[in-house]
Amino acid sequence: MKPAVARVQAGARRRLAARLGSPAPHGANASVRVVPDAELWPLLERYEGCFGCPAISYGTARDLAQSVATLAGLAGASFDMKGLQRCWTVKAILGNVARGSRLLEIGAGEPLVAGLLSRLGYEVTVVDPYDGSGNGPREYRVFTDEYRDVRFVREQFPPRERLEAGFGGVYSISVLEHVPGGALGAVLAEAQALLTDGGCQIHAVDHVLAGWGAEDHLEGLRALVSATGIPAERLAETLAEAERDPETYFVSAEAHNLWRGALAYDDYRMRRIISINLVTRKV
Repeated sequence: MKPAVARVQAGARRRLAARLGSPAPHGANASVRVVPDAELWPLLERYEGCFGCPAISYGTARDLAQSVATLAGLAGASFDMKGLQRCWTVKAILGNVARGSRLLEIGAGEPLVAGLLSRLGYEVTVVDPYDGSGNGPREYRVFTDEYRDVRFVREQFPPRERLEAGFGGVYSISVLEHVPGGALGAVLAEAQALLTDGGCQIHAVDHVLAGWGAEDHLEGLRALVSATGIPAERLAETLAEAERDPETYFVSAEAHNLWRGALAYDDYRMRRIISINLVTRKV
């Protein structure tokens, strides 16, 4: 490493230490592989308290471009839309939930976001069965070893033993679209009950705008949005805008082809998939 670069990174770490108070040690969890310590301070400078979110929106190419500029490693950690969604979630939490708050992630999978948020000064709990459901991972022991500063509850949400309330934020990334409609209300109600007054629910949801499964996805999204208290008219307006907007982020053909794997194309045809972003606050 060139001396000038080393000095800049050392200075960034010193400023970060002053801002965070007592951050986790360097490399305290595996998220450092995609977001080095030197990048934490610029994240705080740009997004802490400065990322307002409407109650409902959709992912855009502009948001992805901004994330690539500030969270390149996280944005590129996945070949698909999850890069966009992970970065948006981090920014939404920094902008709307005070650091030092308790956070709960529903169905984290590989807990890159939970680990990053822990390093940024949040107290993070992950609830995930790690049983492969919803195409999720099973590497529970690997993740608990690599993210020792994150608390793991190995169950479906809500867990059988209720968590202590007082969370500043409950969030999920590409999870709620996999929850059966009959269970969705209970999931969101428990998430709301766990929030402190003023706390936020923040969710990034995959939605099929066109193609096979679109009707089922729309039915599920309507149920989800209704359960959050967002008016149905707002959802209809958002979906219509997403269809018109040239900056709407869609899952690429390349990503779809990787998802398809060994299946014949006619068994897993291309669809237009977007991210619907939800942010609600408990009052």
